[in-house]
Amino acid sequence: MKKIYIVMLFVIGAFSFSNAQESYWAINWDITSAMGDTGDFVGGVNFRGVSVEGRYFIKKDMTIGGSLGWNTLYEKQDNLPPIEIEVEGYDGHLSGTQLHYLNTVPVLFTSHYYMEGFGKGKIFLGAGIGGVYAESRNDIGLRSIYNDSFGFAFQPEIGTMIPIGYAGSGLNIAVKYLYGTSAGDLDNLSTLTLSVGFGFLN
Repeated sequence: MKKIYIVMLFVIGAFSFSNAQESYWAINWDITSAMGDTGDFVGGVNFRGVSVEGRYFIKKDMTIGGSLGWNTLYEKQDNLPPIEIEVEGYDGHLSGTQLHYLNTVPVLFTSHYYMEGFGKGKIFLGAGIGGVYAESRNDIGLRSIYNDSFGFAFQPEIGTMIPIGYAGSGLNIAVKYLYGTSAGDLDNLSTLTLSVGFGFLN
């Protein structure tokens, strides 16, 4: 957990720096689906996610900044093979309905390029690099199997900002692919997210 706090402090610093100049802020509702091995653990589409981001303009068509998100994924799975466990030196097996939970908190430094300048419904391309905290839990009856980790993360994205209302505000829409390296007892993390939110110039 200490690592995620350190990265969050750097991102908050980037946000504060961006606030001193012309910047773009957005808060998004994140709809996420796990992919690959992550999807094997918790599949389906999950609607419980949020992210906030700040971007500082270094050119009229380029920004740097940071983003912080939180996504909760859940799936109920039946008819799975028993799980082998070891408790206080005794081996055994657990079987039954499994409730799979996965919480992810990506903390990223970002950069975006806006085709033909910012706004006006133009497409933008972006990438984020940093870390992701992941927490998984598998509930079987009264027993819970819990793991957490903090690993390196990379997130490319494509999106658009559609102007609405007063100048500088708009609808923020983006598709993001998050990849996190394996750490601890957790495998590589792989998710695809649709972000829909509101953004404004400051």
